[in-house]
Amino acid sequence: MEAEHTPVATVTGLYRGTWSGLEPLTKDTPLTLDEVRRNPLFYELELHPEPGDENLIIDAIYDNMAPIRLQDLMRGTDIPRGVRFWPDWFDIPPYREMRDVDGRRVYPRAPGIHTVRIRTAKRKNSQIGKQRDFSPANGGCTSPLFEITIAADGDDV
Repeated sequence: MEAEHTPVATVTGLYRGTWSGLEPLTKDTPLTLDEVRRNPLFYELELHPEPGDENLIIDAIYDNMAPIRLQDLMRGTDIPRGVRFWPDWFDIPPYREMRDVDGRRVYPRAPGIHTVRIRTAKRKNSQIGKQRDFSPANGGCTSPLFEITIAADGDDV
């Protein structure tokens, strides 16, 4: 019988930072170009209890481009034990034009609807510096597709 693989963490939401806290980010709540330039996007991780010394590896996939490696989170230091949800952040790529994984041109900061996926997996201390493995056997999980909107200018919001 095959062993059941459970993800080490799942992404439960995407948020923008405001003066009053974190606000859910959807395609109906557009980001201004100023917010895109100055502020990171926050994602919320639901950490699944896992005994041991596994750390968390995270990649963000923006507009179907190659995965962007995010900072590894170390259990016990970056992620305090006993915390169920943990917000972290990433920046929208600072380029006017890039290529996605299929070679098509994409415009990361252009006005319009963009997509974000975040994948997570665990990494044991013995795997540091080696290949990043997001397979289900390694507790890997890819978030659902989040859609965000960037407004044409500050007057459109």
